[in-house]
Amino acid sequence: KYVTRAANFFLGVVGLSILSIMVGAMLFAAGCYDGSLSEEDRVFHDNLHPNYRPDSSTGDTPTFWDLVALFYPAMTGILAGTNRSSKLATPNRSIPKGTIGAIGVTTLLYLFQTWLLGSVVSNEILIHNKLVVAAIAFPSPVVAKLGVVTACVGAALQCMAGGPQLLGAIAADDAIPFLKFLTRKKRRRNDLIKATNTKGVEVLGLDGIGLSRSLDKSLPLNVDFESEASEKVEAENSKRAVWFSWGIASLGTLLGNIDHITPILTMFYLIMYGGINFCCFLLAWVDSPGFRPQFKYFSKGIALLGFLWCIGLAFVISWQMASLALGLVYVIFKYIRLSSGNRLEGGGSSPGADWGEVIDSVKYKLTTAVLARVTGSENFHAKNWMPQILTVVDTDDGGYPLQSEVLALAAQLQKGRGLNVVISIKDGSFLGDGVFEKSQHCKTTLKKFMEKERLTGYAKVIFSEENYPETVWNAVMNSGLGPVSPNTVLMSWVTDWKKLLTQDEDDSAAAFSENDNKARTVDDYANTLKGLINMRRVVCILKGLSFPQSRDKMPRGSTIDIYWVVDDGGICLLMSYILSRSTVWRAGVKIRVFVVLTDADENPQVVEHAVVDFLQQMRIDAVVITVDLQNASLQDDFRADPWDKNCPSGVPTLTVCEKFGLKKGGDDDDLTVASSLASYTYGGLPSPCNGSKPFWHNSCMPCTLESTPPTFPTVNNMPFDNNHERGSMMRQRQKQQPRCLSLGTAKKFNNLIRRHSSPASLVVTHLPLLHKASESVDFMEYVETMMNHMNNVLLILGTGVEYLTTVA
Repeated sequence: KYVTRAANFFLGVVGLSILSIMVGAMLFAAGCYDGSLSEEDRVFHDNLHPNYRPDSSTGDTPTFWDLVALFYPAMTGILAGTNRSSKLATPNRSIPKGTIGAIGVTTLLYLFQTWLLGSVVSNEILIHNKLVVAAIAFPSPVVAKLGVVTACVGAALQCMAGGPQLLGAIAADDAIPFLKFLTRKKRRRNDLIKATNTKGVEVLGLDGIGLSRSLDKSLPLNVDFESEASEKVEAENSKRAVWFSWGIASLGTLLGNIDHITPILTMFYLIMYGGINFCCFLLAWVDSPGFRPQFKYFSKGIALLGFLWCIGLAFVISWQMASLALGLVYVIFKYIRLSSGNRLEGGGSSPGADWGEVIDSVKYKLTTAVLARVTGSENFHAKNWMPQILTVVDTDDGGYPLQSEVLALAAQLQKGRGLNVVISIKDGSFLGDGVFEKSQHCKTTLKKFMEKERLTGYAKVIFSEENYPETVWNAVMNSGLGPVSPNTVLMSWVTDWKKLLTQDEDDSAAAFSENDNKARTVDDYANTLKGLINMRRVVCILKGLSFPQSRDKMPRGSTIDIYWVVDDGGICLLMSYILSRSTVWRAGVKIRVFVVLTDADENPQVVEHAVVDFLQQMRIDAVVITVDLQNASLQDDFRADPWDKNCPSGVPTLTVCEKFGLKKGGDDDDLTVASSLASYTYGGLPSPCNGSKPFWHNSCMPCTLESTPPTFPTVNNMPFDNNHERGSMMRQRQKQQPRCLSLGTAKKFNNLIRRHSSPASLVVTHLPLLHKASESVDFMEYVETMMNHMNNVLLILGTGVEYLTTVA
C-alpha cells in the first residue's frame, strides 16, 4: 500500500533526473555546458567501433554477449503489473496498456540516451567514470545522483512489494509444497466451520472470502462467525514472504560485486520469459477452451518467436549457465509433479491445489491428431501389429484383484507398445445408490495395483445386470477408439471352476453371491470365449500359479517353452518374443520351440531345419526341438477341417508341417479317396456326427475317458486295389469325421509337456477349439487335463491372420 503511494513521487524524481541528463548531454555536445567534464572529454564518434578492454579487477576481456547479460536486468520489470494484478481495478485493461507503454517508453529512453552519450563522450570517460551521467547533468550533478538513488530504492521497493506477493501466492496455492511455511492455513470457500451466533448458539457455516453465511435458514442473517478475514491472513503471509525474499536478496549482496550476480539473474529472467511465451504458445496451439486471452493482438506465432529468442539468447550468452538454469527448472518441475502425485494418492490434496498441466492438453492434441489420421486403417500390416490388450480381472468388493498374475503378464507384455485396458465386472446397476462411488473406489484400488505391477493403461470397473458374456463382449467392443481398440483379450484360468462354476441353476446363485464378478456357470465362461473368437480377437488364457511379478527377475537358464502344433499365424511365437523382452525375462531367458509331430510321414530333421530357417528369417532367437506325438490326432483339437460347418472363421486349419509344405501325399490321392468314400456304404450305420445321434450331442461325442467312438468296417474290408489307396482313404475318412475333444489326447499332450518342460518357467501353446467340445464342461475338463501339474501355462488362439513377417 505504501509502496503504491510512493510510486508517483519516485517516478517524478526519476523523470526529472532523466530530463536533466538529456539536457546536459545536448548542452555538452553543443559546447555550452561541460559539467564535471573537460573540453578534452568531448570527442564525437569515438564509440562507433568496438573497443573491448580487459577488466582492471579480473583481467578478463568482456564480449558483446557478456555486456548484454550485464545490461539485461535493466530491461526487466515488465511483469510488475501482473505481479500486482490483485490491486488493480481492471487488470485485463490496465496490464496490457501499462506493460506495452512501459516497454515502449523505456526502450526509446535507453536508445536515445545510449546514442546521445556514445556520440559526444570519449571512450575513456565512458569506461572509467561510472557516474558519467551525473557528470554532465544539468544544472547540477546532484539531480542525477538523486535520480539514481531514487530509481534504485524505488525499483527495490517495487521488487520487495511484487516479488513477495507472487511468492506468497504460490505458497498459498500450494503449487510448490516446500514453500508452505510462508503461509498460514487459510480456510477455503465452501469449507464447513463452527461458529457462534449472536445468541451464543453454535452453528455450522460456509467459509467465504472474509465473510460467512449460515447454513441454517431459520437463523437470522446477522450471524457473527468467529472467522478471520482473508485480508489479515494475506497480510501475514505477505510479511513472511517479504522476510524470505529479503534473505535471498541479502545472500546475493554478500558477493560484493553486483556484476557477478547479474549474469545469473539474466539467465533466470530469460528462462522465465521463455517459459511464459512457450506456455502461451502451447495453450493457443492446442486450442484450449480455458485459455481465453483478451488482448486482441495476441499471436501464438509471436509467442513462439519470444520463446525461441529467449532460449537462444540464454545459450548465446553462456551455454553453461543456461544449461544449469534449465536443469534447475526441470528439478523443480519434477518435484512439483511428484509432490502433486503423492498428495493425490494420500488424499490430502485439496481440489484447489490442482491447477492442471498444459502437457496434458498437448498429449490430447497429439492423440486426436494421430487418431484422425489413422481412421479407416484399423487392419494393420503384420509388421505394425501390436497387442492392444484388454485384461479381464476379478476383484473383491474393495477392488483388490483376485488374480494378480494376469496384471503381471499384461505389464510384461508392454514391450509390444500397445494399449492396455483392465476391466473388472461386478453385478449391479448404476441406478442403485452409491454404486457409482463404489465403482470409483474399486477403480482407484485397481489402478494402484496396476501401478504396483508397473502396468500403464486404463482401469474400468463395470457394474452390469446383464449376463457375464454379454458384459465382456460389450466391454471389448466399446473400449478404445478406432485402431487403438483391444485386439487381444487376456483372462485367467479358473482353477476352481468345478467349485465356483456349475451348471446347476440352484447352485449358481449361491456361487454367484460368494463372488459377484465371476461367470456364474461353466457355460458363461465358455460362451465368453466363443464370442471373443467370433469377434476375431486374440484370446489368451493364463494359468499362473507361480507367475513372476513385474519387480521380479527371472534367473539365468529360465525358459519359455512353446509347443507348436498348428499354424496359428505365429501368434504364440510373437507373444513369447514380446514377453522375453521385458525386464523380468530378458536377463537370462531362453525361448525353446517344441514342434509337435503328429504324423508318421513327417521327417523330424527336415521339419527342424525348416523351422530353424523360418525363425532366422523372423529374427527370433530360439532353440528348436522336434517331439513325437503320433497316433493321438492332437492337431485336430487345435485346428478346423475345411468342411466343418460349426467352425468359426479365423481358427487354424494347417499343421506346422503343412505350413511349410512338408506333408506327404497330394491332391490326386485325395481325389481317389474321396471317390472311394462316395461309392462305399457303412452297412446301414449312421455316419458319425452327422446322422441320428443316439448318445452324442452337438455333432460330437461326449468327451469322457470312458467313451469310445462307434465302430466302422475295417479298412481291410473296403474295396481298394492297393495299400497306398487304402492308406489314403483312411486319412481322408478321418478328415471327414469331425473330431471331438478327447481327454485321452489331452492326457498324452500333458505327459509330453511334463516330460520335456517340467523345469520351464512358462509353457505357451494353443487354445483348443471350443466348438469341438460336446458341452462346455468337456472343454473345461480337456483344458484342465492338458495343464495338469503345471504352474504357468499360457494358451493362445489367433484370428487367422499372419502376425510375423520378414519385412522390418
